[in-house]
Amino acid sequence: MVAYKPNELMSSTDVAKNFGAVLSKLANHEVDKICVLRNNKPEAVVLSALEYEQLRDYRYWNTLSEEEYLKKAHESIDSSRSYSIEEVDAYLERVIESHDH
Repeated sequence: MVAYKPNELMSSTDVAKNFGAVLSKLANHEVDKICVLRNNKPEAVVLSALEYEQLRDYRYWNTLSEEEYLKKAHESIDSSRSYSIEEVDAYLERVIESHDH
C-alpha cells in the first residue's frame, strides 16, 4: 500500500475548492501526489502530467516481452546515438525510483 504524508491527503471537497492550489503544489514540487479522500478513504490520486507520463511509460515497457522490449527500444533510439541495454535499463530504473518516492 502507498504511504501518504499528511500534506498529500485532501478531502474531495477541499480539492474541488482549492484545485488551483493543488496544481501549484504539484508544479512547485511541494508534493509528489495528492490523495483525494472520499468519506475518509482514498478515492483517487492527482499527479503532475510528467509523473503520469512516466508511470504510463513504465507500465507500457513492463508489459512487453523481452524481444518486444528490445525491438521497441531500438526503434525509439535516435539513429545518431546508440544506447546499450544497460543504459535503457538505467533509464527505466530512474523512472521506477521517481515513482517510489
